[in-house]
Amino acid sequence: MKKLNALRQQLIDAVPDLRRDPDRLLAFVEDGSIEFARGPNLSHGYAYTAQLVLTDYADEIDAVVIPLLDWLSIYQPDLDPKQAVAFEAEILNNSAVDLAIRVQLTERVVAKRDCATGQIHAEHRMPRFEPDDCPAEHWQLLLRDSTTEGDHELIAEWDGPRDGL
Repeated sequence: MKKLNALRQQLIDAVPDLRRDPDRLLAFVEDGSIEFARGPNLSHGYAYTAQLVLTDYADEIDAVVIPLLDWLSIYQPDLDPKQAVAFEAEILNNSAVDLAIRVQLTERVVAKRDCATGQIHAEHRMPRFEPDDCPAEHWQLLLRDSTTEGDHELIAEWDGPRDGL
């Protein structure tokens, strides 16, 4: 589940609260399936619902959601925006929640037999779909409370998703 690990790392890198305590971000796979075609090669695809659970989360939800959407726009842009992400929250107290986010992910594996050597060469593909109109590599998420006249508050900061994840 290379995409799930990469997405989890993106959130840990982006969200200050998770950077301090990454064990508060749990990752699970739900409803996974493997799609393949008969033939000489063993190439296949994983399709699954990834569930990310943030425990005892007390910061802005946008600090998680916006880096998540940024990552999805690069690594999973083919998702139906109405069905790609779902969430549930358990209110723990006036300042903290347990937040469960479900994301649809797919991964492609190219696996080819080499009958001469008896080897199978497998490669996980994780293509990037970069937005052409925005070359920035470092992001800061600033939020302003519309009920006050204050300045924007820095709530998350991250580098764009890294190659090879």
